Amino acid sequence: MESLGELYSIITVLDIVEKSYVKDTLDEAEYTPLVLRLLAQYNTLLKNELVQREFGSLAQFKQKYGLNAPQATSRIEIGVPATVEHAISVSNTGSSSTATTTNTRAVAEATGNFITMMDALKLNYKAKDQLHPLLSDLMTSVNKVSSKDFESRGKLIEWLIKINKMNIYDELSEDDTRQLLFDLDNAYKGFYTMLE
Repeated sequence: MESLGELYSIITVLDIVEKSYVKDTLDEAEYTPLVLRLLAQYNTLLKNELVQREFGSLAQFKQKYGLNAPQATSRIEIGVPATVEHAISVSNTGSSSTATTTNTRAVAEATGNFITMMDALKLNYKAKDQLHPLLSDLMTSVNKVSSKDFESRGKLIEWLIKINKMNIYDELSEDDTRQLLFDLDNAYKGFYTMLE
């Protein structure tokens, strides 16, 4: 029951955070880490099999306890903050050399995350708890480089949502794994082209 109470609190707080962000009373620098932490706490609690059984689905939980949290529901279904979903990057302030160093580091981090994600698929990572954190990190690091759209970025967001909607014990099929690898390769090429 304590874990279910924590889940109720997380959903309620997440709904308030989403509303605050939309009303512009919470900026990107505060919003992004807060939502990432709340989503991580939510997913961590649901990894417990007993809690998952009592929780059921998000819709069942909300109905059972009379919880109305549409913004939180949407954010949980997507699985990443709006700043990641919509490629909103927090702008760098400071000297030109500091901004260049930060951008160079961000490009290196994004490139490394593309490679890590592709390698994970080649090593037969197929489960939600294996893939979602890697893909989420990839999208976050890409957004640190630029908020510009690039080829196949939308496909990665679709995969992030699809993987997030999977149950914790579900795995991608062989066909889905191959398609995701193909989409990642195209997105990496699009990201690289955007940098030129």
